[in-house]
Amino acid sequence: MCRLPLSRSAVLAGLLAALAACSSPPPRVYTLAAMPGTPLGGRPVTASVAAVEVPKYLDRPQIVRRSGTVELGVNEFERWGEPLANMVQRVLAEDLTARLPAGSVVTTSRTLSGDETLTVELAVGRFDPEADGTIVLEAQWRLRGKVGSRAATETARISRRPADQSTAAEVKAMSEALGDLADRIAGPMPAR
Repeated sequence: MCRLPLSRSAVLAGLLAALAACSSPPPRVYTLAAMPGTPLGGRPVTASVAAVEVPKYLDRPQIVRRSGTVELGVNEFERWGEPLANMVQRVLAEDLTARLPAGSVVTTSRTLSGDETLTVELAVGRFDPEADGTIVLEAQWRLRGKVGSRAATETARISRRPADQSTAAEVKAMSEALGDLADRIAGPMPAR
C-alpha cells in the first residue's frame, strides 16, 4: 500500500519538473511614443484631451492584428504597457504640445487645471495593422470650447507602413500615425 502513493508522488514530481522546464517566454511590452512636430505660430492655447474611446476589440492588454478580412489575431506575449485608450490619450496630449504655439499647455482630462479653453474629444474606430502590416488609424474628433460649444466632427483615415515586420516597427508606425492625427487636430486649434 505504501508503494502506490509513493509512485503517484514520483509521477507528480516528474510532471511538475517537466512543466517547469517548459516555461513560457516572458511577455514583450510596448508603448506608443510621442512624435516630434513643427510648432505652429500664434497665441498659446490651453487644451485638454478627454478620455479616448477605443473599440472593445482593442481594449485588451495584447496587441491586436488583423490576419484576414474578418479574423483578428493576438499574441499572448506581445502586450501594451498600459490600456490602449489611456496611452492614446497621453501620447496625443504630448503630440499636440509639440505642435501648438510656444507656451501652449495640453493636459489629459485626468490633470485638468480648469483653465483649458479647448477640449479634444476623440473616438478611435480602428487602430491596428492590416494582414500585410500596414497600420490603419481611423478616428473622429471634435473640439469643444470652454462654454461647451462644439465644432463639427472631423474624421481621418491614416495609413502608415512599418519599416519591417517586427512588432517594434509596427508600434513605431502606430506612433507616427498618431502624430499625423495630431497634425490634423492641431491645425485649427490656435484659431479658436
